[in-house]
Amino acid sequence: PISSFTESGSAALAENLYDQFYESQLSYHPWGFALKQQKLNLLTEKPDTMTNYSHAFQLPTDLVFLWNIQPFGRYEIIGDLLYSNSNQLLATYTHRVNESQLPSYFVTMMQYKLASEFAQTVTENSGLAQLYEQKYRMELGAAQAIDSKQRPQTGILDQPYLQVRNY
Repeated sequence: PISSFTESGSAALAENLYDQFYESQLSYHPWGFALKQQKLNLLTEKPDTMTNYSHAFQLPTDLVFLWNIQPFGRYEIIGDLLYSNSNQLLATYTHRVNESQLPSYFVTMMQYKLASEFAQTVTENSGLAQLYEQKYRMELGAAQAIDSKQRPQTGILDQPYLQVRNY
């Protein structure tokens, strides 16, 4: 067990990798517990002519992964700015959730992934690392299924095949 991230050895490894690891796990799936919607702040300064967009927006500071922009249209992200021709945008994105608020299925999934990452370093047993990686993959699928059941599926809004047939 790691009692403190200030220890040396495996604790130092955990401290160096944890934040990057946690944010990557958040960005693999639109986890309902980590989704957030926010109107983006339109900046007063106009983008330079190299972007081919008429408006610039500040991305939220807590953004980990952007899933959707409404209204649907072309946009481009450069650094911490989003460029678009729309003058109002609503972003759906993943933000970093405090670990105390994580659901148990996500915590279990993360524990298996961390175990797979650290098993080789801590135990020098590659078989154990592979075992935990398999457990992680199974738990990832289960966690995504549990999370997806907490909201209805998005229906198909556009039906071009039916429109072509004049239905």
